[in-house]
Amino acid sequence: MTGAPGKITKRCVTCGRFRAYDDADGFCLVCGNASLESACGCGREFDYALDEPGDLHCPRCGKRLRGRASEFED
Repeated sequence: MTGAPGKITKRCVTCGRFRAYDDADGFCLVCGNASLESACGCGREFDYALDEPGDLHCPRCGKRLRGRASEFED
């Protein structure tokens, strides 16, 4: 896994950002919604996605994982 030791990569379903979180974290750091998921619906964890920009696809099932929503861009 890329990121800090003891952290897991989670994706916010609302704003689409991938970040390293503690396992117990449930709220998005950027938008504050309680919509974090740690794996795709097929079970593939998001460890591959942390350092990748833009829209991605799950390497296991091909599901499109949206990138950052434009209203949350820097």
